[in-house]
Parts: sequence; structure tokens; C-alpha cells
Amino acid sequence: MQATILTLRTTVIPTNKPLIPPPNRRRCLLITAQSQAAVTPDPSSPPTVKLNKYSSRVTEPKSQGGSQAMLYGVGLSEDDMSKPQVGISSVWYEGNPCNMHLLKLSDEVKRGVEDSGMVGFRFNTVGVSDAISMGTRGMSFSLQSRDLIADSIETVMGAQ
Repeated sequence: MQATILTLRTTVIPTNKPLIPPPNRRRCLLITAQSQAAVTPDPSSPPTVKLNKYSSRVTEPKSQGGSQAMLYGVGLSEDDMSKPQVGISSVWYEGNPCNMHLLKLSDEVKRGVEDSGMVGFRFNTVGVSDAISMGTRGMSFSLQSRDLIADSIETVMGAQ
């Protein structure tokens, strides 16, 4: 998703008195999501959205033979090479009760991705437990770990 726009909109309930503001105005949050879709031009058929816009940069060009060999090495088939690849980040860590269920959750997400005709690749990132590190020197790593988590996800997603 390229952009998410959140706007606060006031909904005015119609009234017969146009000069007096209505007594009860509802406030609602309007959420609009936009994404830029890559369109594959084909004059004989209507335009279609190319879902593997990013993964095709690795899976389609003959010049990326080494990259493709690595993907075959992890078990992708010839058919999988034309499917969109979805990165699934998990903060799973068995040493933290808050995160230990996330491995099973990422299994379910991967299954859903594959049921939708795409290829899911799970990867982990770091996770620091505030509850475990509270009152120790380890607590000084809690806030910076959040930036590290975001940076590591961005690194994997941007590189592969």
C-alpha cells in the first residue's frame, strides 16, 4: 500500500433551519486507502493488475539467474516464480510470553497468502520484552528496539 489517508469529517444532519447549526453533529473517521497498481498493457484484453510488480524484478529477468537459483533452492517451483511474493514479518520469540504465539500466527498468515495464490516468505526480526527487562539495564534497549524492528523489516522488504 502506497498511501493511507486519515481525515476527520463532520457529518451534519439535515435540518429545516439552515442558519442555526444542528444540535447534534456526529463526528466520524473516514479512512481511505490508496495503492498504485501496476497495469500490464494488453490491447486484446482489458487491463489487469500485475500483483507481482516487485517480485518479478527478481523472478523474470534472465540476468537474475543467480537470484532465481536461490529461490529454487528454498523450494519454489517454476509455477511459483510467476506468483507474487509476500513477506511476512514475525516478532516471534519463545522467551517472551507476549510474542511466543506469533510463530503460529505467522503460519496462519502464510497459509492464507498461499491459499490466495501467492508465495509467502516468513522472516523474523528482534523483539525486546519491556516486562522482562523492566528495572534492569536491558530496559535502555526497549525504545531503540522499535526503530530496529521497523528498520529490519524495511531492509528485508526493500532488498528482496
